[in-house]
Amino acid sequence: SSSVPPCVRARGESGPGLPLAGTQAVAAIRWEAMMHVLVVSSDQSLERFLKRDLSSAEFEVLGSDPGPVLIDAARRTRPEIAVIHCGDARRQTAALEQAILRAVRPDVRIILVSSAPSEDDAELVEAGVFYYMPASPPVRLPDVVRAAARSIREESDRQVRQGEMR
Repeated sequence: SSSVPPCVRARGESGPGLPLAGTQAVAAIRWEAMMHVLVVSSDQSLERFLKRDLSSAEFEVLGSDPGPVLIDAARRTRPEIAVIHCGDARRQTAALEQAILRAVRPDVRIILVSSAPSEDDAELVEAGVFYYMPASPPVRLPDVVRAAARSIREESDRQVRQGEMR
């Protein structure tokens, strides 16, 4: 039996696309795949804001309450990007949430949004977040999520190029 190589085409383009083989096909599939963004917050307004601003074929924004339900949400969605909303009362919980997300998906890009920025957030940042920002105003957050997505794609492309050189 013959196998047809996967094809890739630019978003919105119709037609047969270009046949790809091996690592190129894997990279193309990753490039075309929708990014899953998991918003961890007890306040659904951040999730609604991101859903409105990132509503496209590129992102699927999902929400999870903090705490034990995050384990199931992380396993179910396996997010590439996570936005953790924290404040004074949630700093210890946010550290645990980072650990849970990394256990499920070690390469997840974590964006930490703090409603009460302070020096106490330094431990959370040192645990390896992609970006740290105050919750107000949230207008930059969609751009930060897009930057995280770009970094994921660039890393994937770099891995593919290294695989082709071998």
